[in-house]
Amino acid sequence: MAELLTLPPTPEAISAMVAIPQMQITPTILATQQGPEGGLGPESAGAILVLQATFAQAEGAEKFWAAAVPLMELLASAPGFIRRYSFPDGPIITLIALWRTAADAKAFADSPEHRTAVRDLYQQRWQYSHFSAVWEMASNHGRVIFCDQCEGITAASEGVCGGCSVPLVDVFR
Repeated sequence: MAELLTLPPTPEAISAMVAIPQMQITPTILATQQGPEGGLGPESAGAILVLQATFAQAEGAEKFWAAAVPLMELLASAPGFIRRYSFPDGPIITLIALWRTAADAKAFADSPEHRTAVRDLYQQRWQYSHFSAVWEMASNHGRVIFCDQCEGITAASEGVCGGCSVPLVDVFR
């Protein structure tokens, strides 16, 4: 069975990437969270939410995080929530969330707690800029695993290689 590794880009790859016009590589913080559907891979997402924010005042950022953390607690049990990734990119905070359906994402957005946070954002103007959008899945070729024991290429959902029957590691299960 394969052992999955966490590896950064090689120094050669980093050198090549930073030579690309307008390419930037910056050490950052990555916050991830799994929801009740966290055992599913990205191929199970029917909708993707993207949020972006900037801040011009430290006090605004503090108020944002004070409102965001309780919402993260609610996400832990939100129906249809798969996982989210959030990270700063210079002054921009970006969140990408995977949901089973757009209706699931919208139901969370319609919760009293989320609506209160959004109302407070607009009334108290915590952020300098704010963006939010949900996209629905338009196409999906599924997630495949390239067997490290043979030439097999198998749908991740199968669990065993179609070529040699070796168990496949699914990073999401």
